[in-house]
Amino acid sequence: MKLNLTNSSIWLVFLTAFVITISLQNWKKQDRVIEHDVHAYYEYLPLLFIYDDIKIEKSDYRFGDNYYFIWISHVSDKGVKVIKASCGLSILYAPFFFIAHGVALLTDYPANGFSEPYKVFLLISTLFYLFIGLNFLKKILNSIGFNDKHSAITILAVGLGTNLLAYSSQSAPNPHTYNFALFAIFIYYTIKWYEKQSYKATIILAFLFGLIALIRPSNVIIIFFFIFYGISSWTDIKERFFLFKKEFVKLLFFAVIPLFVWFPQFWYWKIVSGKFLYYSYNEEGFYFTDPKILEGLFSFRKGWLIYTPIMAFSIIGLYFLKDKLKKLLVPISIFTVLNIYIIFSWWCWWYGGTYGQRVMIDSYAMLAIPLAAFVKYADDKRIVNYLFYGITLFFIWLNIFQTYQFENQCLHYDSMSSKLYFKQFGIMHRKVDFEKYLDWADYDAAKYRGNKVKEKSSIISKDSQKVNLIAFNGKYLCTEWDRSIIADKDVANAWEVFIVNIFDKNEISIVAYDEYLLSADLGMNGEVTATRKEKHSWETFIIEYLEPNIIAIKAENGKYFSVDSNTLKISATAETIGEREQFKLVKLEN
Repeated sequence: MKLNLTNSSIWLVFLTAFVITISLQNWKKQDRVIEHDVHAYYEYLPLLFIYDDIKIEKSDYRFGDNYYFIWISHVSDKGVKVIKASCGLSILYAPFFFIAHGVALLTDYPANGFSEPYKVFLLISTLFYLFIGLNFLKKILNSIGFNDKHSAITILAVGLGTNLLAYSSQSAPNPHTYNFALFAIFIYYTIKWYEKQSYKATIILAFLFGLIALIRPSNVIIIFFFIFYGISSWTDIKERFFLFKKEFVKLLFFAVIPLFVWFPQFWYWKIVSGKFLYYSYNEEGFYFTDPKILEGLFSFRKGWLIYTPIMAFSIIGLYFLKDKLKKLLVPISIFTVLNIYIIFSWWCWWYGGTYGQRVMIDSYAMLAIPLAAFVKYADDKRIVNYLFYGITLFFIWLNIFQTYQFENQCLHYDSMSSKLYFKQFGIMHRKVDFEKYLDWADYDAAKYRGNKVKEKSSIISKDSQKVNLIAFNGKYLCTEWDRSIIADKDVANAWEVFIVNIFDKNEISIVAYDEYLLSADLGMNGEVTATRKEKHSWETFIIEYLEPNIIAIKAENGKYFSVDSNTLKISATAETIGEREQFKLVKLEN
C-alpha cells in the first residue's frame, strides 16, 4: 500500500501542535488560555449560558485562581457595558464549551466557565479546527492539480514553518486558526461552485461568508476571491458578468444568509446599547491614509516576513501561477494586496502582545496555493530544490524554536528591536541586558497619529518618580487589560511601570503606563483601577515608609492597599499593615 504523503504531513502538523500544547500545559496556569483577546471572543458563552447576565450587571466575575474579567467598552452617555469583540468565535467555541460545562458539573471542578475543563476543551477546539483546515487545504491543492508530494511539502511548510503552529498551541485559542479553517473551506467550495453552481455550495459559501465576517469583520474581503476566481482576461470578465446574471437568485443568498448569521450580534447590540449596530472599539480604528505596510512586513518589532520568513516563498510563488493555475492569480493577488493594506492600516499595526503577525494567519489557506506553485517549480530544478529544502527545514526549526522562545519570554511581545533579535537568536533564556535593547511600543503615538490629536496629560507633576512596585509574592504590579491592578507579573515591562506624583504631607497620586490615574473606587469595595484622568480624593493616597524601599499605601477610606489572596488584584481593604500590604518600591530612571 502506497504511503499518502499529504495525509502523513497533516498528522505530523497536528501531532506537533498537540505535543507543544501538552508540553506547555497552559490550562494549569492562572492567566493562560482564556487570556487577553480570548476574553472578548469567549465571554458571550458563560455570560449567556451560566450567569444569565449578558448585560454584565450582576458581577465582575472573578473566580479564585482562575480569575476572569469582562473585556468591555463603555457607552459613555448611558454607562452600559458592551463586549468588545463580535460573537462569531463563540459560535465555534460553543460545542466544546458545552462539553466542558458538562464535565465540570460531573466533577469537582467549578462549573464557572473558567476552570480547567473549559480551558482544556478550548485548546482541543483549536486542534480540531486546525485538523479541519489542513484537510480542506489538502482538498484545495488536490482539486487544482498538485500532486501528493507537492501538497505534502506545502502543508508541512504552512503547518510547521509559520505562526499557524504557535496559534494552534502556545497562543491557542485565539481566532486565527479558526479563521484559517473557515478560509480553507470557503476556498474549496468556491472552486466547487464554479464547477457546478449548486444550491448546496451556494448556501455553504453564504453561511461561511457571514461567519468569517462575524469573527473578524475586515475579513469580509474574502468575497473578492469568490468574485474573481477563474478570471485571467477581459473575456473572462464578460463571461463572469453573464454567469452572475444567470445565477442572480443564488447570489442573493450572499446578502440574505449572512444577515441570519449576524442576527445574534444584532440582537446583543440592541439589548445592551439600544442600537442594532454599535462600534465597540471606541477610539481604535484604521488609518487608511497612513498604513504601516513596510513596518508590518519587515520590522523586527513584528514584521510578518521577519518572524514568518517561509512565506516569502508564497509571495514569490505568485509568479508561478501560470497555465492551469492562472485562474488563481487575480483573486489571490487582489485579496492579498487588499488584506495587507487593511491589516497594516489598523492603528496598532503590530497587534499587541503576540508572536509574529497573527492577523496574516487567516489567509494562509489562500497563500498556500502560490507556495505550492513555488514548491512545484523548485522540484523541477535540482539546485533550487536542494536549496529550497535546506532553507525550509531551517525555517521550520526556527519557527518551532521561536514559539518556545516566545513562551519563555525570550522574544518580547511588542517591543523587539533588531539588536535584541540577534542577541536572543538561538538562545532559550533571556539575556542579562534584555531590556536595554527593547524598542518600547508607543501605543498612544500609534492610536492618536494623524488627525486624532490627544491632549498632553497634566496629571504628572514636576515632583514625580517612575517606579516598579513589587508585592509580597515577588510579583510586579501590573495595569491589566480590564484596568485593574494585579500583582502577578514575573518581569517588569511597560505595563508594570508607574509614576508616583509626590505632594506635601506624604500625599501621592499614582499614574499607570498609559497616563491614567489609579483610583481606589469606594463604590467597588476599594478596588484599585487605572481609570481616571483627574485627581480627586479617590485618586489621592498617603504613602507610609516602613523601610527605605518598603512602603504601604493608604486610600481615602483609611484602608491600606492589599493584595487579594485569590485574584491577586489590589484593593484598599486592609485595616492594618501585614505581609500583603507591603510593597517594595523600585525607582527607575525618569
